[in-house]
Formats: sequence, structure tokens, C-alpha cells
Amino acid sequence: MPGFLIDDATRTLALIVMFTWFDLDDSVDVVEKMLELGKASEKHEILALQMMHAFVEEFNKELPAKYLAKQRRVVVMFRDKELKSIFEHSLKTMRSTIQAMGTSNSDDKRHILSNSLVLQRDCLSFDFIGLAPDDASDDAVAIQVPSSWKDLIQIDNFLDPYFDGYKHSSPPVSSLFLEVLVMLASIRRSFYMETVRVTFVKRMSAGIVEILQGTIGLEDVENYHHLCRLLARFRCIHTLVEIEETAVYRELLVSAAQFTSTALTLWEWSPNSFAPLLTFWAKIATTHDARDNEKSSIAGDVISESLPQIVKLYLDSMVQVTSRVVMGDSAADNPLEDTDGLVENITLLTNIVRSSYATCAPVIVNLFREMAGEYQSLLSSGQINEEGLMTIESQLTWPTYALALCINGRQPYKTMAEDDVIDAEMFSIGMELDQLVQRRLSSPIAVPPCEALELAFLQLYYSFRASYIGEQGYKTTSIFAKLSEIAGITDSAAVLEITMQKVMFNLKTWRTQTAVISRTLQLLHDMSIGYVSVRQITKLNTIKLLLANHSSEQFHFLSCMGEYKQRALYYSALARILMASDSSAATFAEFVRPWSAMIDGMLSLPDMQFAQPSMRLSLIRILRDLRGFLTALSTRAGFTMFFNWICPSYIQLVHRCLLLSKDPPVHVAALKFMSEFVFNRTQRLNFDISSPNGILIFREASKAMWEYGSFILKTSDPVRDIYKDRYKGVSVCFNILTRLFMGKYVAIGVMPLYGDEALDNALKITLEMLKQFPISDVIAYPKLGKATLTMLETLLAKTNLELVDLDNAAYEHIMQICVEAFDHAEVAVSSSACTVINSVITNAIEGVEDGVARAEDLAKLVHGRVDINQYLLKALLNIVLFEDRSNDWSFSRPLFCLMVLQFDFAMQHTQQIVQYQPAERRDDLIAALKALFSATEFQLKSANRDAFTQALTQYRREVNTKNLILMVPTDQTLGAPVQILSGTNSGEDASAMAD
Repeated sequence: MPGFLIDDATRTLALIVMFTWFDLDDSVDVVEKMLELGKASEKHEILALQMMHAFVEEFNKELPAKYLAKQRRVVVMFRDKELKSIFEHSLKTMRSTIQAMGTSNSDDKRHILSNSLVLQRDCLSFDFIGLAPDDASDDAVAIQVPSSWKDLIQIDNFLDPYFDGYKHSSPPVSSLFLEVLVMLASIRRSFYMETVRVTFVKRMSAGIVEILQGTIGLEDVENYHHLCRLLARFRCIHTLVEIEETAVYRELLVSAAQFTSTALTLWEWSPNSFAPLLTFWAKIATTHDARDNEKSSIAGDVISESLPQIVKLYLDSMVQVTSRVVMGDSAADNPLEDTDGLVENITLLTNIVRSSYATCAPVIVNLFREMAGEYQSLLSSGQINEEGLMTIESQLTWPTYALALCINGRQPYKTMAEDDVIDAEMFSIGMELDQLVQRRLSSPIAVPPCEALELAFLQLYYSFRASYIGEQGYKTTSIFAKLSEIAGITDSAAVLEITMQKVMFNLKTWRTQTAVISRTLQLLHDMSIGYVSVRQITKLNTIKLLLANHSSEQFHFLSCMGEYKQRALYYSALARILMASDSSAATFAEFVRPWSAMIDGMLSLPDMQFAQPSMRLSLIRILRDLRGFLTALSTRAGFTMFFNWICPSYIQLVHRCLLLSKDPPVHVAALKFMSEFVFNRTQRLNFDISSPNGILIFREASKAMWEYGSFILKTSDPVRDIYKDRYKGVSVCFNILTRLFMGKYVAIGVMPLYGDEALDNALKITLEMLKQFPISDVIAYPKLGKATLTMLETLLAKTNLELVDLDNAAYEHIMQICVEAFDHAEVAVSSSACTVINSVITNAIEGVEDGVARAEDLAKLVHGRVDINQYLLKALLNIVLFEDRSNDWSFSRPLFCLMVLQFDFAMQHTQQIVQYQPAERRDDLIAALKALFSATEFQLKSANRDAFTQALTQYRREVNTKNLILMVPTDQTLGAPVQILSGTNSGEDASAMAD
């Protein structure tokens, strides 16, 4: 049988066994049967190992959320009863196979050996504690092997077969030996007793030294990579004190240094191996630097000599690789394109540098000065070729990032004044190069700028600000004395001025939405959000210039459509800076003057011209810019200035967009602005009690909703993308209504009393739009579903329900939407659906007693639709009985109300469910249901609701404890009728149950 068929078959078997265990109180011993199978022959042994491999992998996979609780119980059962036996068998098989291969080296034995190693790797990779730390750093995860495995691992010469097997095997088997050694080196330190741990560390150190000194198998890239990982894991898990105690400690570091010196020239061969190597040396350097005892001198000279050499070799290697990639001499990927990986590796390098700053920092500074000098000579020569200029700018990225991240690695409690002086020199030379590059970009030289180098410069300014300015105000450190001496920079205000000039230059120079623009805007944003930093930068001349000239005429990147987030980042930062400067109405008016001129021009256009497709970009840009600016206005004073400017004249831009344009993106931009405009963020819309502003805002929003709703209800234009062309705008309308009701800055309930139609129009158009989309689209389009249910939860709350006039069709449609939302991907949406049903049913029941006209109408509507009530009750009962939801509390509330309304139907449906279950499960299920339904009286009282919710939690606990797996009823024949509340199972009561 082909290997892939065997793999599929064994995985299917594993899943069958797993799901079978869901329904059992104890596991079935399947491993014993697989072990028996392996005794028949070598072929059978291979099959048995493959089967165990499939079982371990499948039991370690995460199933869908609804199986999570049951899966964890089964996985724990598998871990405690089967996994150790599997690991033990794989160890015995490996040892016996290695011994047998000394006399007979057949293909079957090699397959047995490789499969046993794969099985060990899987066992050690098992999620022992249920955390699945997949997002954790690969070199920092300790394997939580159970203490019960000590008798398998804490034995004499445990590691010998792995190192011997590695030396006498060839790839890919040799790679598996190293991979398992990596896992063994990652076992938590507390697993070993102290004496055993010392022996383990000694043998691991000796084995690594032997491989390094003999370069055994390192010509294979997989062996090479796993050895780098082994070094990193070994040092990360075990302390330097323990490693120092070994006889080969000095040899280990000497061999590792020699290996690293060679490895750092092989990036193109194995680029992913640099990170673990740098991790190993960073751990060695930082720990050695923090210790001062006689043991630290054993290899202190090796460390002191190796660290500067490693720093230099790494940077030289990456500079050379970049040169070959840029010039097309290498087929490897450009390392500068992976900014995250680049920063991660150089951060590890700077950990090494900071541990020995006096010796390592000059390596970076000297390399930077040398390359910067070559760059300046090239620019001065007048003989510039594009390839040469692009190459050296790309190469300069590496030492520039090294400067930036060295400064970023400053730790105040560990840093000496001498280190600050070095940082001053680093920042100064980095800033000089940046200014040189800026002059180059402003010159007629027609060579594209290097994006990676610009990102490195931005990292330099970001790092200096984070380390030396921050939110603690003007720090007094020795760095400014040195900066004043070498660069004329006397304080942090001067640094901030230079940083803002860099921001301005980038925004003017870079014309497209690149990573440089994004990072520049992020830097501006970060400087604007701190309480201290935003007040520092408001005093800068560059900031004053920026506030006076912020439009697209000055900054070409604003002319590109780009992403809304970048435009929002830009204008939200400017808004915070503007408001932090205690701006007056005149200052605000000056800032919005470009917008005023732009909107005046748009509003003066004839309707036909305004609706032309050519207006699309201009409209979207201005609406997005206004929205971005508005998001940062967090005070009432700031919002009031904006409100006074935009109303009543400029708000007409929104209405013209909705009335005249037929372009969905324009509609969405206008509606999203309105959604932000009505949002009572940080209580900024709490006007004075005598102010009409709240009512005016409500009217404008209601008008916008009516205009958009009328358009989509009447239009016959073809729809290419139903979500973008219709549902996106509908979702925003629902958000607008939600924010209007939740803002509480206008007395909505009194609006009908003085003849204001804004509320009725908003509710009417909302219900009409709600009816337009199919029920299934609530799940098909999650954002639509979330907006819909959030709106319904707000609209149909008890305080607002009397304002809504529900008819039969609307009520039915809303309830169907709620049932569909039960299966929404977000738990919060299904909880909102439950809240809607609970609110409506509760008010319908209580409305009979209240005597309020609108409440009585709702009560008649709900009581008159028995079919809907039973439909809801059945859906909720099925969820509560058959599924294990994380929000059972939410489902319990509407279920209780519906049982108050339809108790007899609830009992009838539950009895049918019980009848369908296998006979052996009925008694336990009847007992659990009896406890649930007898827990309280079904009357609408808070105490009764809470008692029912607690009983439901107890029911869920009882079902899980007894492992009751219920079967969903179908149209097949049911079992004998039952009486749940009496706990009987009698056929004599069948007619009574049918009634």
C-alpha cells in the first residue's frame, strides 16, 4: 500500500478512536494492540510506528471550539495512559535498531530507526499542559515533560545513542537525531534532579563539542541548522553556571566561536540559522557580563575576543550578501525586504553589543564611518552610476539599524555615563548620514531612494526618543553634553526639532503610500499621544509650519488614494497637536481653511458636475481626512469648535454625496464620517442643557440615513459586490443609529411630542433596510451581522422599545435574524441576539400588566405569533441541550422568558429529544433535565431567572461529568414516551405527553 494511503488510513483511525473516547468514561487500550502488531515483522513494526505517529499528531491537534472541553479531557487521558508507553516503545526501538544495524543495515531497519525518531519528536512536542504556545519564541519554550517520565530519561548514558547514532548515520536520519536532541535540550530544568541535571549538561556539552570540533555531518544544511538550534536551546534552558561546571566549557565556547565565524558567512545557504546562533551568543554575553566570580574567568578571554569578532562578521556578511543580491549575483531573497526578521536579528546582535559596549560598539561605529565615507566620496565624485549608488545605500542599512537598535537597547538602571557618550556618537554620525541622504534626494540625481535605509533612519530617531526623551520630560544625562560638543545639540527640544524636520521631509519627498510613509506617520502619531511629548512638540517651529501647511498641496502622499488608516493617522496626530496647543477659534479656523476652500468649491458645483466619476477621489479624500481629524477630538471644547465650523453649511457635503453620487465608496465614506460625527467618544458631545446641538446632530444623521436608505431601496443599478455596494453602507447606517441611541446627548423620546420627524424617519428607514437582506447573510457577512445585532440590541432595549412600532413582518424578520445570529463567529453577536429576544419577550409579557398602549400592542403581537415563539424556544433548547457554548448565560435569559410563555411546548419538545436518545443514556438525561426544570418557578422575577441560569450551569456540569453525548433527533421513530418532571419512563403516559 502506498505511504500516503497508510498515513490517511491511520489518521482516520486515530480520529475514530478519539471521537469514540468522547463517549466513554475510560480509554480503550489501543497502544497495546499496536505494540502487538509491531512484533510480527519489521514491516509490521514500521506500520505500528506510523500508526502511533498518526495517533500522537491527531490527539495533539486542536479541534473546533465546540469539541474543546471534550477534546481536552480525552487528550489528558491519552497523555496520562498512552503517551508514555508510546515514547518508551520508541526509545527501545531506537536503541535495539542502532545495535542491530551494526551487523545488518537494511532499508527496513533504517525506516524503523527514522520512524522511531519521528515518534520521539512528536511525543516531546506534545502539548502536555494544554497551552499550545505556538506564538512563543521558538528558542524560549521549555518542554513540560511530565515527572512520571523520569524513569525513561533520567538514566545512565541516556544521550549516548543519540550522539552515536548521529555520528554513524547520514541525512535525513542524522537530522532527526539532532532534532530530537534539540527537544531533549529544551526539557524544563525542574524535570531533573540536581545530580542528574549536572550529568545531562556534561554529556550534552561533550556531544556538541565533539560534533563542532570534527564538523561531523555539518555539510548537510539540515544538520547545520539543527545544530544551531541545539546551541540556542541548550543555553536558553540551562544556566551558564551549570555549563561552566563542565570540563569542556572552554572547548565548547572555542568550538562555538569558530563554528560561528564560519557560519556567519553562509547566510545564503541557511538564512534561518543566524537567529539561533545570535541567540546563543546573546545569552552567553548578557549572563557573563552580569557575573563576577572565579568561574567566569575560565573562558572570559574567549568571550571577550569572540563578541567583537561576531559583531563584525555578522555585519560584514550581511553587507556582502546585500551587495550580491542588489547587483543580481545571488538568487537569494533580499534580506532587506524582511524588515521584521532584520530587526529581530539585529536586536539579538545589539544584546551582544550592549553586554560589552566599550569593545563592541566601536566595531559598528568604525564600519559605519568607513561606509559613510565611501558614500560621501561617491556623491562628491560626480561619476554616479545607479547600480553603485543603490548598492551602497542598501549596504548602509545594516550599520544604521545597528546604531539605532544599540541606542534602543539602553537600560537606565544598567547604563553608565560612558555608554551614553557612545550613544551620542552613534546618534550624531547616523544623523549626519541622514542629512547627507536628504541632500542626495533633493538633488537632480535620478536614482530611486533606498526604502530600507530610510526605515533605518526612522528607527534611529524613534530609538533615541524612546531611550532619552520619552514621557519623563527633559532628562538630564551626559548624552546632551556630548551631543552639544560634537553636533551642537544642547537638549531634547533640539532633537525633537530634528526629528520633526525628518518627518516633514519624508512627507514631502515620498509620493506613494510606502512603508516609509507608514513608519513616518507612526512616528508622528507616537509623538502626539503622550501627555508630555505632545506638549513638547507643540512649541517646535516645524510643528507650527506643519499645522499651517497640512494639505495635499504640500504633501504629495495625500494625493494618493492609499489606505484610510494612514490618512487617519496623519490627521488624528495633527488634531491632538492642535488641541494640545490650547488653540483658539482663530487658530482652529486657520487650520481648517484649506478644507473650507475645498468644500466651498465642491458645494458650488452644479449637480451634474458634482455627480461625475471624476469627483470620486476628491470626495473620498476630504471625507476621510475629516473623519481622521474628528477621531482625535476627545474634549467637548475641541468637538464644539469642529461642530460650529461644519454645521450648518459644510455638513451639506455629506448630504450632496448621498443624494447625487451613485458611487458606493463615496456613500460609505460619507456615512462613516457621519458615524464618527455622532459618536459620543469620551463624552465629547455632552452639550449644555440649553444647547440645541444634540438635536441638530440627530437631525443631520437621520437625514443622512434616510437619503442613503431611499437610494438603495429605489435604485436598479447592477450590483457587482453585494457587500461593498450595499451591505457596507447598511452596516454603517446601523452603527449610526446605535451611536445615536447610546450617546445619550439628546432626549430622543420627546422628539415626537414636538413634531420632529427625525426619529420616526430614522427608525422607519432602518426597519426597511433590515428587511431587504436575506436572513442567511447575517452569517455570510460577519460585519453586517455584528452591526445588525448591535443595533437591534440597542434599539429594542427596554428603554427604547416603546419608540419602535413593530409590525408582524418586522417582528418575524428580526426574530429570524436573531436565530441565524446564534451561529455567528463572534460570541458577542450571539449574545446580542439573545439580549434582543429576551428584551422583546420580557416586555411583551410585562406589557399586559403595564397598560401602556405601545406595550399592549407589542404584547398582542408576540402572543399572537405562537409559531414564532415555538420556533425560538425550539432553537434555544436545541443549543442548550446539544451544544456547549461559552455564553450559556446569555442563552439562559431568553430561554427562561420563552418557557414562561410556552412551558407546555418546551416540555413536549424536550420529551421528544429524550425519547430519541439510546436507552442507556435516558435515565441520566432525565435526572439532569428534571433538576433543571424543577429548579425554580417559571415566573418573570429576577430571582427565578438567576436560579434557572444556575441550574443550567449545573445541568451542563452534570452532562460533562457523566459524558452524556446527545443525539440530535431526526424524522426516525422515537423511543417510548417519558415524563421528565416525574422521572418515569412509562408507555402508559404516552397519550398525556402527546397532549
